[in-house]
Amino acid sequence: MSNQTTPASLDHKLAFMLLESFNAQGALTAWNARLTSMTPGACEIVIPMGPAVTQQHGYFHGGVIGAVADAAGGYAANTLLMPVSECLTAEYKINIVAPGVGDTLIARGKVLKSGKTLVVSSADIFVVNQGKEKLCAIMQQTLFVIPMVSTKVGS
Repeated sequence: MSNQTTPASLDHKLAFMLLESFNAQGALTAWNARLTSMTPGACEIVIPMGPAVTQQHGYFHGGVIGAVADAAGGYAANTLLMPVSECLTAEYKINIVAPGVGDTLIARGKVLKSGKTLVVSSADIFVVNQGKEKLCAIMQQTLFVIPMVSTKVGS
């Protein structure tokens, strides 16, 4: 595991499962994303600026912003679903409200409504520039609840 934190409000076994699942996310790990906070119904993901996450103007790429928003909402849901179930994205809507100009991207996901078959979550995405956070995007999503599956490739 990397230098990720697990607040005491989550069971340690659940926190470990969430981190193990997160670390199996190929795109997010390639972008050096970190799951920096997990509480029941919420999580925070941070991505540092680097060549792999930019577009042609040197800003965070819109696809990266969407992917980290999707993951933040999904892992917020998984804090309530695991270890019995987990989730897959059914759909999401994102509004990018400002260019991703800065050195760090932060996505804060939270569950809005958790049901037996669907979860609705949201995420606020901020870009940090010269130490100041600025709202960059707002996302809302619907997630399918599915039985827990292995995070191991090839399982």
